Amino acid sequence: MSTPFALREFAGDEQAAIVERLERSGRVQIPSVLAGDGADRLLAEARERTPFQTVTTNSRGQVDLPQAWLDSLTVEQRREFGQAIHESAAERFQYLYDTYPIWDLQQAGKLKGLWRDLLAFLNGEAFLGLMRTLTGEDRIVMADAQATRYRRGSFLTGHTDHVDGKDRYYAYVLNLTPAWRIEWGGLLMFHGDDGHVAEAFVPAMGALNLLRVPQPHSVSQVSLSAGDDRISVTGWLRGS
Repeated sequence: MSTPFALREFAGDEQAAIVERLERSGRVQIPSVLAGDGADRLLAEARERTPFQTVTTNSRGQVDLPQAWLDSLTVEQRREFGQAIHESAAERFQYLYDTYPIWDLQQAGKLKGLWRDLLAFLNGEAFLGLMRTLTGEDRIVMADAQATRYRRGSFLTGHTDHVDGKDRYYAYVLNLTPAWRIEWGGLLMFHGDDGHVAEAFVPAMGALNLLRVPQPHSVSQVSLSAGDDRISVTGWLRGS
């Protein structure tokens, strides 16, 4: 299936530097991976035509929060609900952000338009072949995907991305956020063994983050002073 997306050219020395970086640390941020205006088109699609849904988690798993239900809450109810989510994050794995489940919609036969084109590109040989070359992981055969939107107050606490039976070898983040500032939060943070932040990636328009699984990481809370939403496509490079 042909798609409107294509990779930019990668010089041999750039590929070698990426390979070395991944071998050394298991993570890298690659600038502007898509050719042409691919990233800009995806950003417009996310902002203007994508029905995101807010998600969080509880002791039983992910909880979808329909927009109609959120809209029905009073200001005080919203405040109390948000406070409960943030308090729970002090003791266990927790998150609060918006998602559009690209892979799940494809599996249900409901994915259309530009997101379907993107998923076809991510599962095409050009992209997967490059991912196998850069990571050295020949078992990668597919990529799943979701679009995510982190608004003010959104966050994702520490985890490793490992799930039994999912064959996740690398996680990826295709950044669709222009002109992001460090103080706005939303940083992809890697946890050091000493309890400090070993490294952090700032959202950068069109950049592709790769991180080996398992690896402790989190997304810092988006500041209340953030001037934009943190938008990206995220997923895993998998064996099945």
